[in-house]
Amino acid sequence: MYKKMTKKENEMKQSQETIAAISTAMGQAGIGIVRLSGESAFAIADKIYIGPKERTFAHNKDRSIHYGHIIEPKTGNRIDEVLISKMYAPHTYTGEDVVEINCHGGITVVKEVLFTVIEAGARLAEPGEFTKRAFINGRIDLLQAEAVMDIISAKTAGALRIAQSQLSGRLSKAVRAIKEELTEILSYIGVGIEYPEYDVPEADEANILDKIARTDARLQALYENAKRGQVLKEGIQTAIVGKPNAGKSMLLNALIDEERAIVTDIPGTTRDVVQESVNLKGFAMNIIDTAGIREAENLVEQIGISRTMKVIEEAQIILFVLDNTKDWEVEDDSILKLVKDKQTLFVVNKIDATPDKNVADFLTEYDVVKISALTGEGIDELIDKIAVIAGINDEVIGDKIAANLRHRTLLEKALASMASARASLEGGREVDLIEIDIRDCWRALSEMVGEAVDEDIVDAIFSNFCLGK
Repeated sequence: MYKKMTKKENEMKQSQETIAAISTAMGQAGIGIVRLSGESAFAIADKIYIGPKERTFAHNKDRSIHYGHIIEPKTGNRIDEVLISKMYAPHTYTGEDVVEINCHGGITVVKEVLFTVIEAGARLAEPGEFTKRAFINGRIDLLQAEAVMDIISAKTAGALRIAQSQLSGRLSKAVRAIKEELTEILSYIGVGIEYPEYDVPEADEANILDKIARTDARLQALYENAKRGQVLKEGIQTAIVGKPNAGKSMLLNALIDEERAIVTDIPGTTRDVVQESVNLKGFAMNIIDTAGIREAENLVEQIGISRTMKVIEEAQIILFVLDNTKDWEVEDDSILKLVKDKQTLFVVNKIDATPDKNVADFLTEYDVVKISALTGEGIDELIDKIAVIAGINDEVIGDKIAANLRHRTLLEKALASMASARASLEGGREVDLIEIDIRDCWRALSEMVGEAVDEDIVDAIFSNFCLGK
């Protein structure tokens, strides 16, 4: 009688299979790599590889690479000339026996090599399965596994440095250090729970509160660091706002060095938000050109202005563009009120034109940059000031950790548990209630590194990886 396997049984079966995939991008290239991992990797390679003087793969030593050919086992026909490497477990990326076949690049030849490998007994790997096996086999934790994907998808040098820092275990070490402090607190207050005949003096409760406060401060610092790292990794939301015809679209074009937005002398040309990304000193800056803010009767323009308001709320940095050839007007006052509580740079544009109405005189209390979006004058100074406001420098970049929504959610959960523990202790509640909150905090951090995480979450994380990783 057929018995359907449980999810766990199926995963155990899959983990025992040898997997294979193309680990390089498809297309014409100098080299293509097919990777195998699993207990049968060497046996499969032995079936399909022949070296000089009929040397077999079994003769090859650990951590060595050899010249030879991939052959079709049944016919002996040569498929491609290759270099093949042999790496014994556990000192490999996956923690398993690994074979890497370096063949000629090109869609057809690489696919033929992969097909031969699968025909010889391997299974096509699922997305991210090599890295998933590295996680399951204890080579890396979940934070480091996610960093692998961040490295692959990094669009700037700064984002790459942050991802490499996470892969090295920097965030993992920080999380585990806080977990150790939580364990110490739990063992300390556990005496009063396990041995109720001993009263916990007031001084001890003060000591517990002090320990919780210090750990909470470290957790808060980690959260702020992670939040900042996420911004630098995903891009700094920068909104260009101002009255119609102030030169906002021309500024966008100047910053990205491309004619992306339509530029005319007609006020109100931009009716919707236009977003582009630019590499700013090693980090992505997501620049959003918005509709000019004014009293508008046109329904389409009104919708555009409404969207501008939403962009202002969500932006990390505001570039308030003013026209150097115009007087300060009531509409400028209205925009100033909208951005007064945001990180704002006041950009006085059209300094190449006359007459000069000295609009900058109304901004003596603010940070002002004078530019010409048309000629490019002042753009470099503007970029430098944006970098200062965003906190982008080598020291800050080196200090930041990568983070994603999953990390931030779990850190927020951990912080909420610590806040509850402090409130309970300060409110004179039972110590065992405080222990529950601290354990909840400990579990949230454990989930971050993958020590106590739901299987479905793990599957979802690795499903976003590419096939050969």
